[in-house]
Amino acid sequence: MNGWILGYIIGGAVVIAVVLLLLLMIVGARRTAEKAEAIESHLLEARDRTAGLGEVATTALTAERIVDAASRARVALSGGERR
Repeated sequence: MNGWILGYIIGGAVVIAVVLLLLLMIVGARRTAEKAEAIESHLLEARDRTAGLGEVATTALTAERIVDAASRARVALSGGERR
């Protein structure tokens, strides 16, 4: 076999191997991108569903004020006796 023919065969095999590896990398990157988009959408959904949790401290403070006011009202209405 001539050296040129052997070189072409080896070069063709290398080119085919590189193309296959690049295709595998592209497919893997596409799958990773799809998974990343799904994760991002779930994170945004979780953020939106838990947005109200930031107001828990305000709600607790308001509840304390209501209970305190109700206690004072009960004391005032019962003639000053605190229970």
